[in-house]
Amino acid sequence: MMLLLLLVFGASYAIELESALEKAIKSYPSIKALQEESLKFKGKALTYRSYLNPTLSLEAGNFGTSKEGVKSNPVYSISYSQPFVPYPLGRQFRKMVDYEEKSFLQRVETERRSLTGQVYWAYYSTLYRRELLKVAQENYNISEDIHRFIKRLFELGEGTKLEVFRSERELELARVELDFAKNEYKNSLKYLSSFVGEEVSDVEGRFDDLRDMKDPTIEDLPRVKQYDYMIKSLTYASEVERILAKPQLSWNITGEKVSVNEYGFRAGLTASLPLFYRRQGELIQISAQARSLERLKEFEKLSIERDYQLIRSRYRKLLEEIKRVEERAIPKVQEELSLAIKSYRLRTITLLELSDTKRRYVELLKYRLELIKQAHEEYTKYLMLGGEL
Repeated sequence: MMLLLLLVFGASYAIELESALEKAIKSYPSIKALQEESLKFKGKALTYRSYLNPTLSLEAGNFGTSKEGVKSNPVYSISYSQPFVPYPLGRQFRKMVDYEEKSFLQRVETERRSLTGQVYWAYYSTLYRRELLKVAQENYNISEDIHRFIKRLFELGEGTKLEVFRSERELELARVELDFAKNEYKNSLKYLSSFVGEEVSDVEGRFDDLRDMKDPTIEDLPRVKQYDYMIKSLTYASEVERILAKPQLSWNITGEKVSVNEYGFRAGLTASLPLFYRRQGELIQISAQARSLERLKEFEKLSIERDYQLIRSRYRKLLEEIKRVEERAIPKVQEELSLAIKSYRLRTITLLELSDTKRRYVELLKYRLELIKQAHEEYTKYLMLGGEL
């Protein structure tokens, strides 16, 4: 029973695109690392509390002008100082970290969409290899049928040894291509498995399933929104620095021994003096960083718009060419191949003419697959640019 369970759960399996994406996003190391890193903001939002730390001091000694020794008239002093948290430092600091976290989460979403594009490409590359395998198998089957027919003709004395040799050579070449296609398909499955985190034996889906490309709202793309949130975070960071530039207040209480049997206590209020351009350096840095992010945001928007226009234009051209090949070119060459096979059986054309027709048919099938692969490649770029399935 245990062996059966190991065989069932340890076996590889076929997978759909949606399942591959779900498993990759859950298990891929880069996504998991970013998710762990996002937890740091919970701690960062509390760091402003360090301003609440008090100061405690203890002194022992004697007045410098006393004629008595330290033992006969010692002075003991203890003081406690508690700073006030400048208002509204806590609220501004939490908002600053909150927007910084939102910017980071947009970075995580950007990474997730990039991974979606990579898995999409790995998945359809595997389907591409599977379709090439089907073409190689069909080419082998046609070559085998032709070779079998030529051998029979030769045995009946109606063919030549040269035709047998030629058909054998074409059959051997078709076999080599078939073996190569099988190996490439296995390698593509391994590549897809590296994203999924599990061994995949096959993929489910249609290679010619080409999706519509939606026009993205550039302002809502994670690559752009992360700049918005970071700029907002810097706005609150600037407010935090302005608060810290103001006089810092703290209250203190001091108790000390003033004579052998008497103690005295006093309370006070202290304030730091914001001299010598307090926090001005930090404010200049934040302002410069905010202006830089504004420029980078505009550049990012222009870059996305330019790339998207190129991707969409190429994608549409590829769809048009795929449609032309499927509706016009392939039916025509299929009819030519069928007619060539019949004509050769009737001995009205040569083997060389039949081989040439078969070659054109196989090359056209591969050309169609290459066009669809290029379309999927453009769609992958669209996904990595920030588009959604």
